[in-house]
Amino acid sequence: MNFNNNDYINISTDLIHDIFYSNISSRGRISSIRQYSEILIRKILDINPKKQVTVGDITIVKSLKKKSNNNKLIVDALKNIQTLGNKYTHTQVTEIVSDENREKAFDALLDISAFLFVDYFSKYGFEKNPEVKSYFSLLPPELRYKVLNNLYEMDSSNIAIIDKLCISILKFKGEAAAYTWLKIHESELKNIPTMRAELQNSTIYETCSDNIKILSDYFASHDVIYKTFEEAILYYRELGKIQGNTPEIVEFNDIMELLYIGRRPAK
Repeated sequence: MNFNNNDYINISTDLIHDIFYSNISSRGRISSIRQYSEILIRKILDINPKKQVTVGDITIVKSLKKKSNNNKLIVDALKNIQTLGNKYTHTQVTEIVSDENREKAFDALLDISAFLFVDYFSKYGFEKNPEVKSYFSLLPPELRYKVLNNLYEMDSSNIAIIDKLCISILKFKGEAAAYTWLKIHESELKNIPTMRAELQNSTIYETCSDNIKILSDYFASHDVIYKTFEEAILYYRELGKIQGNTPEIVEFNDIMELLYIGRRPAK
């Protein structure tokens, strides 16, 4: 491996501070988002720290397209960050950064972060390791939603992905959005069987519907435990890394560690 988290601790901490915890301008924030995205790209492509990396480099773009099989999540995110980064780092653009463009930059950065896990689960499978699947829940619901939604687009018959996707929608977007998604995909979900002890020959549609109902009732009187990295990091630190030294475990721990570098726990 060329990429090592330890090489990027200082710069990642600085950039995360500028992006999420400082009072810098939106123009400066977008510049920091672009720089931090280059660190994540180095991780995705396993690039040597001595090699120069820029978001718009044609070689980098081609490598990401090839590695991701033109995955829309990473390709569109890269394009948005490149466009916004170029626009707001040149002095001929004197306009104020719009709220829409600022949020688009944040969203693109989260998409690149999500692709780290899309790439990982494409390699190892989402349902194969229960412990990995459990630790994956130590991420904010929005990030989990982006990962699972993309995995579902790649494999719409995987019951483990569908089950967790419905829950992530509920936690990120709310009960109405979860039921809407379920209704939109009703016909295909009712053709995917899943065995449950209390209900033989049920489908993933019934399973998801039941889970949404149970969790919605629970969240009616309890808050979602964590919605942000700053809230989730408390639980991540408490549990620590998954024990083991297989490539699957090492790679997962490495991605989690990278994304939590520089994050500050919520008060």
